[in-house]
Amino acid sequence: MFDNSIVPFLNAATSIRSLHLESNYMEGVFPPQELSNMTNLRVLNLKDNSFSFLSSQGLTDFRDLEVLDLSFNGVNDSEASHSLSTAKLKTLDLNFNPLSDFSQLKGLESLQELQVLKLRGNKFNHTLSTHVLKDLKMLQELDLSDNGFTNLDHGRGLEIPTSLQVLDFKRNQLSLTHEGYLGICRLMKLRELDLSSNALTSLPYCLGNLTHLRTLDLSNNQLNGNLSSFVSGLPSVLEYLSLLDNNFDGSFLFNSLVNQTRLTVFKLSSKVGVIQVQTESSWAPLFQLKMLYLSNCSLGSTMLGFLVHQRDLCFVDLSHNKLTGTFPTWLVKNNTRLQTILLSGNSLTKLQLPILVHGLQVLDISSNMIYDSIQEDIGMVFPNLRFMNFSSNHFQGTIPSSIGEMKSLQVLDMSSNGLYGQLPIMFLSGCYSLRVLKLSNNQLQGKIFSKHANLTGLVGLFLDGNNFTGSLEEGLLKSKNLTLLDISDNRFSGMLPLWIGRISRLSYLYMSGNQLKGPFPFLRQSPWVEVMDISHNSFSGSIPRNVNFPSLRELRLQNNEFTGLVPGNLFKAAGLEVLDLRNNNFSGKILNTIDQTSKLRILLLRNNSFQTYIPGKICQLSEVGLLDLSHNQFRGPIPSCFSKMSFGAEQNDRTMSLVADFDFSYITFLPHCQYGSHLNLDDGVRNGYQPKPATVVDFLTKSRYEAYQGDILRYMHGLDLSSNELSGEIPIEIGDLQNIRSLNLSSNRLTGSIPDSISKLKGLESLDLSNNKLDGSIPPALADLNSLGYLNISYNNLSGEIPFKGHLVTFDERSYIGNAHLCGLPTNKNCISQRVPEPPSVSTHAKEEENEEEGNVIDMVWFYWTCAAVYISTSLALFAFLYIDSRWSREWFYRVDLCVHHILQFKRSSVCN
Repeated sequence: MFDNSIVPFLNAATSIRSLHLESNYMEGVFPPQELSNMTNLRVLNLKDNSFSFLSSQGLTDFRDLEVLDLSFNGVNDSEASHSLSTAKLKTLDLNFNPLSDFSQLKGLESLQELQVLKLRGNKFNHTLSTHVLKDLKMLQELDLSDNGFTNLDHGRGLEIPTSLQVLDFKRNQLSLTHEGYLGICRLMKLRELDLSSNALTSLPYCLGNLTHLRTLDLSNNQLNGNLSSFVSGLPSVLEYLSLLDNNFDGSFLFNSLVNQTRLTVFKLSSKVGVIQVQTESSWAPLFQLKMLYLSNCSLGSTMLGFLVHQRDLCFVDLSHNKLTGTFPTWLVKNNTRLQTILLSGNSLTKLQLPILVHGLQVLDISSNMIYDSIQEDIGMVFPNLRFMNFSSNHFQGTIPSSIGEMKSLQVLDMSSNGLYGQLPIMFLSGCYSLRVLKLSNNQLQGKIFSKHANLTGLVGLFLDGNNFTGSLEEGLLKSKNLTLLDISDNRFSGMLPLWIGRISRLSYLYMSGNQLKGPFPFLRQSPWVEVMDISHNSFSGSIPRNVNFPSLRELRLQNNEFTGLVPGNLFKAAGLEVLDLRNNNFSGKILNTIDQTSKLRILLLRNNSFQTYIPGKICQLSEVGLLDLSHNQFRGPIPSCFSKMSFGAEQNDRTMSLVADFDFSYITFLPHCQYGSHLNLDDGVRNGYQPKPATVVDFLTKSRYEAYQGDILRYMHGLDLSSNELSGEIPIEIGDLQNIRSLNLSSNRLTGSIPDSISKLKGLESLDLSNNKLDGSIPPALADLNSLGYLNISYNNLSGEIPFKGHLVTFDERSYIGNAHLCGLPTNKNCISQRVPEPPSVSTHAKEEENEEEGNVIDMVWFYWTCAAVYISTSLALFAFLYIDSRWSREWFYRVDLCVHHILQFKRSSVCN
């Protein structure tokens, strides 16, 4: 890369006609004075530099310059020069600069030979100054896409020379009335118009007057009205018409296109309902379509009859159309150049392949109701397939080995079916172009990736939710580009092989829900690991202290048998967002190495053996959203610095990242199928794949586990400190966590009263303070927490009347049980008849203990006197009994003599022995 210092060396090359210096560090005023000698330049490309000022006077030195590219710079101003009228510039590209007003383009009107002006991705938002364009008599192509225009009818309206042939207003904020459309409809030479991705609501009927219009894109707006009437009035030379993703409903007569005899591309779908597409049974169209998009419509039987007349189709999208019956083999047979057919989301029940070999490249029949087995010869019939999606059907049987004949296959998705058996060797060895293989949620079994495997191009492998057994075999090592491996929820067992660390590009590793064991799989040779999920296995031992994953973003180790300390190096990963260590046996100190730059958003330590105080450094987790420290033995007070943690207080635009986005190149159409246009039309078939959803986290709230993902996870903030040995009072700073939605402090030893500051948590949905030693009354302001859906303050020492008003009337007695001194609704205790004692003060409590001790002394004196009286009375009674009755007295003395005799006899016998 070069900066301005390269210019003097180029100045000597005066004969150069084309100069490309894109993606460098050149800056300042364009053109640099040192380039003034390069008068023979025809093409100058300075894209992606840092020029900020356009000197029209300097531009006059390049009298033969025809193409100038200053896109992706910082141009925000220019100077005027009348000498520009002699310039021969035909194409000026100022895309993606910070221009906001045409007045910043001084002297632009002097470029009399300018034909193409590109201003995409700037900051224009009104048309008041577009009069500078009206003098460009030769202008044919104008690109104003990706700006902020809202309408075109202010003042004198949009002033564009009538010579214009191509106009691009894509991705603005246009909401045009009839007057707004008039500025466009007077451009009688207009051939191509793109108004897609705006806020249009009314149909532009006046476009029917543009007799040269061949390309019209109105997709992704809010258009509604009589679609058939609008279409029938469009110019007869129209070749390309896109009405995708609007607000049309009702019916559409396809024979409304009877006048458009040159039509080759037609696109129609609705965002708000299902369009009933019909046609006259006797109508035979004069046009032959190459691309047909009719997604989310309802096709009548006559419409399928219309398709019988089409013989030149390259692309067909009939997804989500409620089609039933058998796969339309006749559509493939009739169109020998057909490359793409999309039939997902219908109700097809049978797959029947054509007899002859076909050059189809993309086949999507996902989300139908096909119960058949996949025909064994599918690889012979469609050998050129590059994208094959059979997911979410009811396919039975085994995977056909003939798929191994598809040498160009890049994406194969057969997930969520009933396939069983082993992976065919021919399939594993023949599909060497395969980049994504998704076989999730079937009943496949056996071992995988023996030495026969030859999937050298594999990037993403999804085998989760099957019955695979054994251990991973080394055939997977041939997939040197493997980025994502998902074998979760199978029956893999044994130790994780060490060679997995030799897959250098492995970034996403999912192995949860198996029977794997052994020590932590320290992937020393995989520094690019971003996500590791080995949860729900039997891994054991401690995590090595020198573990180092610099790119780590998610680490999930829950439900294993790990022990020992949590290494501080884990928290040094700059991008770490999720750490889940629940249900292990970790112990010792934690979080001592966290600094303020940590991006950790989710920390889950539930059910381990931590016995320390909650460290103050935990409050440096400035971006934390979910924190679970429950079911440990943390002791001491709740840190008041929790108020410094975000829990949603600092909202940012960064969402939890998607796990992976395999964005492959577009399917390349045959030259015959490509539609030529100066507009940037999105006609490619993206076979990109987002195989994994956003991060999913389960968190206990409202006394049950809920799974959060995507944007919901972004806005879910919770703190769970339950089932520990925390003591002291609830800090009043807890009320500063104003965006928290779940707070659980139950089953601790907390004392004091419920702080009034909790009433500031207006977004709180779940509050659990049960099983503590809290006293005092319930703050009445809790009744104003209108978002509260779960409340549990049971089994404390709370007293007084329950403030049964506002939102608290939605909770029953179960929220308050175990508080003997609470009264009022919803309990059955009447606060009037029951005098509720106030909690005793410290001095009163001391006096009661002193009185109790004195009472204990008096009781002991009476005890001694009672024992003496009982002893004397018993002795006198026994003496009288023996003296009065002589028969009983003789019997008593006889028994005593006999006992003494036996004792003496036993003593003599013991001495003799």
